[in-house]
Amino acid sequence: MKRIVVILSIIISSQLYSQKTQIQVLPSGHIIAKANIDGKEGNFIFDTGGGINLFFDSFAKDFKQKSTYNFFTAYRATGERIDAPLYENNEVLFAGKKFVKIPYSTFDMKLDGIDGLISLQMFSDTDFIIDYTKNEIELTDFSKKKNIKSFDIQLSTNADKSIDIFTYITLNDKFKIQVLLDSGAGKNSFWLSDKLISTLEIDKTKLELNERKSEFNEKVITKFYSGNINSITNQYVTLKDPKVVFVEGLIYEGKTSINWLGNKIGISLKNKKMYILD
Repeated sequence: MKRIVVILSIIISSQLYSQKTQIQVLPSGHIIAKANIDGKEGNFIFDTGGGINLFFDSFAKDFKQKSTYNFFTAYRATGERIDAPLYENNEVLFAGKKFVKIPYSTFDMKLDGIDGLISLQMFSDTDFIIDYTKNEIELTDFSKKKNIKSFDIQLSTNADKSIDIFTYITLNDKFKIQVLLDSGAGKNSFWLSDKLISTLEIDKTKLELNERKSEFNEKVITKFYSGNINSITNQYVTLKDPKVVFVEGLIYEGKTSINWLGNKIGISLKNKKMYILD
């Protein structure tokens, strides 16, 4: 009997501390994860650059709260202003953990098989690992782990309703800039402010120009200039001759995806660190 109790204890303990969820990494590099929002399960883009949880209207229509006088004003990377309704979920279940009283917004958008975005806001006290090899996200606590490769991140918050993360990189072994780390950008995405074209002494006429309409407002059109620079580096990674996009009106010095930093990446908002685990 004692042996059975011990075995059951081990099983229960492993379940309690095994807070993981499988993810799907699309060919574009976007991370898709499941979550249960106030009793309703959906598929969401895991977006470290999203700021706040965002649910599409078709998914949020079943929530109890149908209207709100609260609102949230945010600016997309291109400078486009977004005024969105502000709500609060009672409960979000993600990777075996319950998060309560989580702010969210909604938008009338349709993407096949996608119900919205899960952002960093609810992970302010919860560390996690994105494992691109095992295709999983694991909740963890980096305060118990020692001697791990890491670099500093900086947090940008808006009245405790949103959280974004930044870090410093170096362009062409010379120019240090601060960039938003955005898993929602997919893979190998490197946006730089168009102000850096002259800084890097690039001939603008030799860059490839594209114009794109906003997904939120088709009247908003942004110019994108594509080309290559010599290098992008941080403490642990060097990319040679990467393709970058100089974005007209970008509100940051730069914005990059996160996959280029490693196959297994940890993030701790409370420690203000990103960890390179593989």
